[in-house]
Amino acid sequence: MNSDTVCAMRRSLLFSAVPAGDAAVLLDGHGTLSLDDGDVVFAEGTPPDFLFLVLSGEVLIDASASAPQLRLSAGDTAGEEAVLTSTPHAATARAAGPVTLLSMPAGTLMGYLESHFDVAIAMISAMAGNLREQVREITELKMQSTAERLASYLLALAGDATGKAVVRLPYEKRHLADHLGMDPATLSRAFAKLRDKGVVASRTDKVEIADVATLRNYGDCAAFTA
Repeated sequence: MNSDTVCAMRRSLLFSAVPAGDAAVLLDGHGTLSLDDGDVVFAEGTPPDFLFLVLSGEVLIDASASAPQLRLSAGDTAGEEAVLTSTPHAATARAAGPVTLLSMPAGTLMGYLESHFDVAIAMISAMAGNLREQVREITELKMQSTAERLASYLLALAGDATGKAVVRLPYEKRHLADHLGMDPATLSRAFAKLRDKGVVASRTDKVEIADVATLRNYGDCAAFTA
């Protein structure tokens, strides 16, 4: 068994309560998938045959037609809600660029949990906590205008930077639009609205922020007046 695969599973919040010695049981029959940009991981309404762990790259979850997409990265799991409740997937998951996934058969996981009640409770608690965080993120985004959403996202990329900063978008702008709950044309307009705040986007993945404090003040004022 690949030790990197075991380590990746152990680092996942969902599997944090699984004893180290039980990793081999859960990984019995697992597979590794390499998908390209836009490939479907699972589709809404399909049965939950596998639980997926992101090993590299990113996966986008279409929460709903009117809500920002959820973005999953290395260490995150996808499809656990459907697997643990034995219900069809409530959303569609797609690869955002090249992505590598560990696929764990749902039957293997559920068979293990039937005899490990404490681990099952820990997984449900982790899933509930993750769901609360996702709902909080979506709620905050929905309360903001498109320009405010974009400003908040760019500030998160800038981190603790001060003065002038250059950030790089982690994926294509069309995926950024999906993540922020808007279409590409609306994203372009949001970038245009931020020009007078010193934000200049290149045709590639580079975005220049003339003054982080100015942009942060815009975000703070927008939140105060919302």
